[in-house]
Amino acid sequence: MSTTEMMQTVETAPAGLQKLGAPTATAPKGSNKVVFRAAAKSAEFFDHLRAHYRETRRTHVEIPCDIKILALDGSLFDTGTATVRDVSPSGALLGSLKLSKGCFPACGFKVVMTLKSDDYKGIGIEASPVRIVTESAGLGVKFDEIFVTV
Repeated sequence: MSTTEMMQTVETAPAGLQKLGAPTATAPKGSNKVVFRAAAKSAEFFDHLRAHYRETRRTHVEIPCDIKILALDGSLFDTGTATVRDVSPSGALLGSLKLSKGCFPACGFKVVMTLKSDDYKGIGIEASPVRIVTESAGLGVKFDEIFVTV
């Protein structure tokens, strides 16, 4: 069946089929509207969108903290300060990072934060880096362990 015959068949199809996303006689040739409507309804489309959402919602905060950068073997790589900018039950965004070496290790590492504000004094967090934010000198981390120092 040729493309012209297929278009004529679709154009003469009952109205119920057109509601399912079939092209209409008014759609210009090469129109992608039907394709996009079908894609928007597909499970793959929603899975793609879901991949771009955060695991949990973040809350904006300003909590100063001391940080340690540890190699995966536990050795100390660097120390410094940062500010927790956004926090959620699963992670945080650290901003205003100031490290004495001024860089992160080239291998895997952990971040240990000790919060310094009065409301959170003594709370420590061990976290894994998940993204580096260059425009704000920041680091996105996922919490591994939360502890209290005495």
